[in-house]
Amino acid sequence: MDLLIELKQKAVGSAGEASALPYSAYTSPEIYELERKRIFHGDWVFACNEFALKKPGDKFAFNLAGEPVVIIRGKDGELRALSNACRHRGTLLADDGFSSGNNNLVCPYHSWNYTEDGALRGVPFPGDVKIDKKAHCLPKFALSVWNGLVFVNIDGKAEPLEDRLAGIEQYVQYNKVGEFDSGYENESDHWDTNWKLAMENAMESYHLFKVHKPTLEVVTPTKGAFYIEGNAKWSVTAGETHSPMPKWLNWFYGTPKGNDHYILVSLPPSFVGVISSDGLFGYIAVLPEGPGRSYIRGGGVGRGISAPKGTVKKFVDDFFAEDKFICERAQKGMTTSTATGGQLVDLERIVVDFHQFLAMKLFNVQPDEVYKNNKAPERLALTEV
Repeated sequence: MDLLIELKQKAVGSAGEASALPYSAYTSPEIYELERKRIFHGDWVFACNEFALKKPGDKFAFNLAGEPVVIIRGKDGELRALSNACRHRGTLLADDGFSSGNNNLVCPYHSWNYTEDGALRGVPFPGDVKIDKKAHCLPKFALSVWNGLVFVNIDGKAEPLEDRLAGIEQYVQYNKVGEFDSGYENESDHWDTNWKLAMENAMESYHLFKVHKPTLEVVTPTKGAFYIEGNAKWSVTAGETHSPMPKWLNWFYGTPKGNDHYILVSLPPSFVGVISSDGLFGYIAVLPEGPGRSYIRGGGVGRGISAPKGTVKKFVDDFFAEDKFICERAQKGMTTSTATGGQLVDLERIVVDFHQFLAMKLFNVQPDEVYKNNKAPERLALTEV
């Protein structure tokens, strides 16, 4: 069977009948190219948190599925997303990652320089050649901020982000997300795994009891996880946070109040976040670097927070290492041609939503309507949900 046809058939499956995607979808260059153009260049993609770019001249440069992008804080306080490739001969303007400095972007090759809004300021030694500055501006990309989180849309055709995420506000606002005033970004990592495997792993709690037995399973056990609401555009799950717990874990999961809970938010294609009872919104960002390699970065936003240190950092590093190991191991299994994906269980309903997102973006298939687990509010001790 043609891979595209098989992928479409698998991705449209509804909860209770859906199975895993064909394994070759995680290794195929053809599928990757389709995803790159229709998903990562045609939808809102999470980039970083706005608190990492506080001052004028602060920048974040990254590769969005083959498109060099730089986000810069202007003197007027606004964030802008621009092409990070010089209009002269394509050299990257800003270094990858976070940096600070003046608001100009200067090419390190021939010193063509641009303003914070992408206009060409000057060209050294043009000789008798007259440079049309208006024809050499940096392309601009759509940018939107949601609860301190910065998203970029390359083609500018995606529906407004606030419309896309309207249904999710009731859950994140319980923890007063709109009052966030600080954030941190961890160092990036690169995993030898397909981006879809990394996203599926980040969003589902089915694997906690096995992969994270010494870490996350201790405080957020698999048996306490449940689905709340969602469909292809966004999904919300939750789970119990066990107490008692070591005091140092209170920073990460919030101070326990009996049998507390966390909320997990999945915003495909690139963001999965966990909101704890104290309002910390920790997240993982996932971007593709090819069919079998992904860019991974963790971070968080909240009120008066800073990057984890000491024992807390070790805890976070440990479960990220566990995720990296299992995702890379899963990727190695995707080369088999003698087996097909099996049935998805109830705890993987959020993965079903993600697969329908793929079908919606790749094949223009209408996803299932938003599903709400009416039993979830009885188990979720959040009065404003």
